[in-house]
Amino acid sequence: MARQVGISRRIFLRLGTAFGAGTLLAACAPSAPLTEVPTEQVPTAAAPAEEKVTIRWQDWSDWEPVMDTAMDIFESAMPNVTIEFEPLAEGFEDKTLAMMVAGTAPDVMTGWGEVFIKWAGPDQLLDLQPYVDTTYSQEELADFHQWQWSEMVHPGSGIRFAMPMYVNAVFLFYDVEAFDQAGVAYPTADMDHKDYAEMLVQLMTKEDDKVTRWGGFVPYWFPRMQWHIQAYGGHAVNPDDWTECMLDRPEAQDALEWLRARMWDDNSMMQPLQIEDRGTADLWTARLTATMEEGMGMLGFIAEQTTFEWNLMHVPKGPARRATLGTNDGWAAWKGTEHPAEAWQFLTALVGDEFQMLMGEAWGGIPCRLSLLPGWKGQVQKFYPTLEAVDLDIVLDALEEGYQMVNESFKKQAESEVIIDAALDKVFSVGDTPVSYFVEVAKQVTDLNRAG
Repeated sequence: MARQVGISRRIFLRLGTAFGAGTLLAACAPSAPLTEVPTEQVPTAAAPAEEKVTIRWQDWSDWEPVMDTAMDIFESAMPNVTIEFEPLAEGFEDKTLAMMVAGTAPDVMTGWGEVFIKWAGPDQLLDLQPYVDTTYSQEELADFHQWQWSEMVHPGSGIRFAMPMYVNAVFLFYDVEAFDQAGVAYPTADMDHKDYAEMLVQLMTKEDDKVTRWGGFVPYWFPRMQWHIQAYGGHAVNPDDWTECMLDRPEAQDALEWLRARMWDDNSMMQPLQIEDRGTADLWTARLTATMEEGMGMLGFIAEQTTFEWNLMHVPKGPARRATLGTNDGWAAWKGTEHPAEAWQFLTALVGDEFQMLMGEAWGGIPCRLSLLPGWKGQVQKFYPTLEAVDLDIVLDALEEGYQMVNESFKKQAESEVIIDAALDKVFSVGDTPVSYFVEVAKQVTDLNRAG
């Protein structure tokens, strides 16, 4: 199998969440007209062993260190299939959609909510529900995290566009030594947003008027800010109407104001321009922030790179409910694949026991199935020994409680992002615009999604 250089999850998460996905990956779909793809695929038997077929698999380059083991797993599960790995390249969202349109796309590819919505909108993803119905029992389906499984259905067409990859849920990472130095009690599961705000101020350090350590950091990327709105009882998108933007509602306004006040009123959280050109992990390892809201996709990297004592806690409760971001990272199959049965066979191997547990070794990934969670903690501590000092039971408790909420998508997601990102810059980056500006923005986004 040829090895190619690609972009890794770690690089994307380290840099993309600090500055917004748009700095690394373009958000706009190509304007070329769509070519026809097969109008319907139905489950058929995989090819006999003597008719070995090739499935192209596009994914993060993080799999490279464990690729030999992965290929052994696939060979054992699918002796009739050859897997060719193609690492993601920068700008893969647009490039992959262009390949779909041109009829040259990989058979199976990774993505997440917003990406899948962009690909599924032009009718380029295979509906996996018929395959699910003929493969899994109700008991087996219940083994998936239901908050994640339920969010892999397209709001418009109703197709099941992907199978889950892993669990990337946001938690509060905190520098134990920074808390000790400030004489501040460690965060607890009962902490709310009021307590959170007070704690962030107490953790700040200054030399003269210059901040030398901020109390906290929120990645400046709307998908990573949405859980605050959900914790306040609000939504970015109407759950019953994906053409309606709800950033004008009191709950969303209050949550956004809480974030704005932390960045601009007391500056206990870093302002976007104070981040400069540093990624999330750089801010953390340089100890410029005492806490950060970060996902489990970074767990392995943080375990390797952090040289001081740190720990995890649930993110603070909101006024309305406990919530946090839980992503719907997954694997989809291209509707134009010439081998839909084998593509599905490969998807079942990706969510199978062996490969799911391999993620813990590769980068600390949390399995997409509940039955595998009991073995995850010991496995990641084996490969990342520093995690023995970290309370990973917090992660397991959160997943058992199931309070994760997936980011919400608009009917015209890419165009909506452009409007919202520009508003975020005005309010949070420039800092001279009140949160009430999102009332106007909500109308613009709703009008956009309902036009045409």
